[in-house]
Amino acid sequence: MKFHLEMSSILPMLKFLKEIKNGKVDRATLCDIFNHPDYCFEIERYNIKSKKLLIDYFMQLNTIKEQDIPELDSPRKDILKHKHSRWLIAYQDPDYYAELYKKVISTLTDEALEYACETAKRGLAGDMEIGDVQAISTMSIGTSYGYVHQGAFHFDLMGIDEYGGLDNLPKVLAHEIHHLALMKHVPPFNDNLTLEEQFIQSFAYEGLAIKFCNNAKGVISKPLYEDRPINDGLDAFTMDYLNARFNEACAVFLDVSNKLSLGEMSKDDMMEHLRNYWWNRHTEEQGGSEEARLQQSLFYSFGNDLYGSIYDVYGAEVLFDSVRNPLKAVGLFKVIIKAKREQ
Repeated sequence: MKFHLEMSSILPMLKFLKEIKNGKVDRATLCDIFNHPDYCFEIERYNIKSKKLLIDYFMQLNTIKEQDIPELDSPRKDILKHKHSRWLIAYQDPDYYAELYKKVISTLTDEALEYACETAKRGLAGDMEIGDVQAISTMSIGTSYGYVHQGAFHFDLMGIDEYGGLDNLPKVLAHEIHHLALMKHVPPFNDNLTLEEQFIQSFAYEGLAIKFCNNAKGVISKPLYEDRPINDGLDAFTMDYLNARFNEACAVFLDVSNKLSLGEMSKDDMMEHLRNYWWNRHTEEQGGSEEARLQQSLFYSFGNDLYGSIYDVYGAEVLFDSVRNPLKAVGLFKVIIKAKREQ
């Protein structure tokens, strides 16, 4: 396996932040930065139609009022507003991130990469190979700390402190490497599956990543390792909050699965439901325009309970058969739930 990490967009962005701090604002420099392949990768992932609004925002990063931050022509139109406070921190202290950039490089030793790959591999079927890994790190324009896109995974330099610091970085790598390998062998939202099957299967990716790579504890899914911290690298408040909503989430999941089975929801309906409910990182008390309080969503916690409990009860072979055949997962899950309630 070969591991390649691309971080070459970071130093030009740090240079720009220093220049704007010194009163030098150059639109051409920003155009060059956002034409960098790593930012093009991000712009494609966030489905941003035009770079103009991005450049307009960064031209006035240190002076713009929050209410004047532009909405992007993207499904995640508020990402600049949600990320603004972090960009201001980077603007105020670019040297901190320059030093963090160096520390990331020195942290990702051969031993750290071996740990990440071995951890990820335990959460894969025996016939699933990890293969070569392409990683990208930027000072991200978006709010996702880590994500997989187009056969590579990304992590945000500005999110490292928020998600457990440098010590947690190998766990982040393990989590994203697991995504890369599983998605390569079991592509998400595959049109060869029914909408109901696509919906059920979609919970496997984040659910199994936190099960195997973060030692997650669910409501019915057990932590995997006795000698590692529980919910390792996951936010404690977030996981407690999400697990407390298990019964509600279970009812919603089964209801939507049934509606998809009956043809009462289209693919657009399903994707909107996923965005608004399962991928939503706001607490019930928060408004949608506020910065999300949760670091994960119900997609993670419920995915862990759904597929993680199948592993606990039936083992790896049955688990990965149910990932590939999602209707089996629901049947097994219902049996586990019934047994749990009868205890």
